[in-house]
Amino acid sequence: MSKEYTENLEEIATYGFDAIDPDEKVEVNLKDLMYVFTTLQEYQRFFHQPSHYQTMEDVEKFLGSVNDQAAFKLLHTSIHEKMRYMLPEHIEEKYGEGDFDSPKLPFYYDESR
Repeated sequence: MSKEYTENLEEIATYGFDAIDPDEKVEVNLKDLMYVFTTLQEYQRFFHQPSHYQTMEDVEKFLGSVNDQAAFKLLHTSIHEKMRYMLPEHIEEKYGEGDFDSPKLPFYYDESR
């Protein structure tokens, strides 16, 4: 089976969304939503300005690990402790069934690049 790669990360991120009712709403905890929002803002604040990441060390320092008080921990917490509980059960099931798994892989998975 051959692998197909893409640079269109939006296509990967939104794969399967056509099956979601555009009128469906969820109620979320505001503090948890703010945590996710400010996490995304921090990523944007860092990556919007190339002078913030002039070296690989800059990126590594920004990201840190899940054990550091850095960006990767913010992202991990946002996904696994905040957003996870915002999704309705039927959407969680779709993730488990692979309904949102794009058949294309992101370009950075291609070892021959």
